Amino acid sequence: MTPTPPTLSHEQRVEASRLAVANRRRRAEVKRLVKTGELSLDELFDLAAREECVAQMRAYDLISALPAIGEVKADRIMKNASIARTRRIRGLGPKQRAELFRALVR
Repeated sequence: MTPTPPTLSHEQRVEASRLAVANRRRRAEVKRLVKTGELSLDELFDLAAREECVAQMRAYDLISALPAIGEVKADRIMKNASIARTRRIRGLGPKQRAELFRALVR
């Protein structure tokens, strides 16, 4: 039997929607900072340890946000680091993080 989602009041749904929008905006801002070089990979992982919405970003989105890295290069980096395309930043293991640093930090 599949579990049913919780029944939320109108106010709870509005608040959840507001929170979701704020989280999406924060992740978009972090991607912009990464793309412009204002946020390094080290700083991003530190930020992910402090902010849940950043930790929930997909690793693929992070990698493809970097300058000069498109879909093909991002896929290759993730394959070499044994990272699934759907893996989130918080779910990366120490070896995967080390491989990302090796591939991305020049």
